[in-house]
Amino acid sequence: MVDVSTLEISLSVAVVFFLFFTGTPILLCIAGWVAFASYFLVDFPLVNMSIVSTEAVKSFVFLAVPLFVATGDFLTEGGISRLLVNFARSLVSWMPGSTAATAMVSSGLFAAVSGSNSATAATMGRLLGPVMMERGISRPLAAAMVAAGGTVGVIIPPSVIFLIYGITLDVPSVDLFVGGVIPGIIMVIFLVGWAVMLTGKTDPSAGLSSFKPLEVMRTAAVAWPGFLAIGIIFFGLFWGYFSPTEAAGVVTLYCGLAGFLFSRELKLARVPSILMQSASITGIVVPMVVFSVQLQQVFSVMGVSDAIQNFLTSFASGHGRWAAVVVMMLIILAIGALTESIAVVLILGPVFAPVAESIGFDRIHWGVIFVVGTTIGFITPPYGLNLFVVSAVLDVPYGQVCRAVLQLLAPLMLAWIIIILLPWTALALLGQ
Repeated sequence: MVDVSTLEISLSVAVVFFLFFTGTPILLCIAGWVAFASYFLVDFPLVNMSIVSTEAVKSFVFLAVPLFVATGDFLTEGGISRLLVNFARSLVSWMPGSTAATAMVSSGLFAAVSGSNSATAATMGRLLGPVMMERGISRPLAAAMVAAGGTVGVIIPPSVIFLIYGITLDVPSVDLFVGGVIPGIIMVIFLVGWAVMLTGKTDPSAGLSSFKPLEVMRTAAVAWPGFLAIGIIFFGLFWGYFSPTEAAGVVTLYCGLAGFLFSRELKLARVPSILMQSASITGIVVPMVVFSVQLQQVFSVMGVSDAIQNFLTSFASGHGRWAAVVVMMLIILAIGALTESIAVVLILGPVFAPVAESIGFDRIHWGVIFVVGTTIGFITPPYGLNLFVVSAVLDVPYGQVCRAVLQLLAPLMLAWIIIILLPWTALALLGQ
């Protein structure tokens, strides 16, 4: 730990916040502060930045990130996503607000293949956003519902965020994937219930008499390529046939072939652009990981991480473990509302995990809790990635989406609390 001037730290942080709120990308803010702090505050040689960058990107798991994103793109381009939506619609057609409920169930199904929240939100926005509007649901509320449904994209496995969390904290990504299944289902159930409550009067139904089991079986049979993709990922990982990276490669290849051979909607000319779009996601994720690792190093030398951990540990001793959990939840929500979720994982994950384990949380359970909290940041103003995505896809002003989404935070918060209070939700499928 080194002695650092409080004035210097305050001024440098103030500059970073000014740059962030005036539109500078969060990556540049973090990278710039790391460079400044390394040289002027903790006396690190700047060559350390290049050394750490080289070491940080050597993880084989990073290859899974663009592959899981490409999987979702192949499903959409090949028309298989639409088949999954038809199956979801047949399941909930008897409900009031069935169109919005379809969007939530479809998000869960798509998430079981894609692993990306933004891809889930964008796909459901294109497929179901216009349909919700045709049923009389206001444009801002339709966009907000699609954005909220997209949050399950990184909880139901596979998950890009679980991969990053696993790499950062040396937690098995496969265990996190399996641990996310039941919590993801809980989130979908709460979102479906909330969607019914908000849109039931606008989009009424004929009741249980409209439920047709034969239609459910028919749409399920037609959507078999999508279910097979889900099975390849889940059972391949659960039974240990694939590592996350291998599963990503296998299912990406399968979804591409399914689009060519089964649905015959995927065009060869689209493949290069799909792969390039997916690779660009890695170009965003990996630099975030690199500079966040360096940020952790600077924090460690300055004693920031130890100070936060000591405060939370002493707070838990004086006020109880649940009081400490509430404080950590509030911090996750506050930081998640201001920055990208990967940054939240990389910056707060290594700080909070030791505290959570010291007060009795299993590391897999806490990892799921933490990532569920970050997903709420996907729809929390002012910085909600899903809000930007659906605003662009559905051409709804960002401010209107922000106002509409506030009423959808409640079901996600309730689901989060249940996951925190019931460890079995994350551990049951792991046999713990």
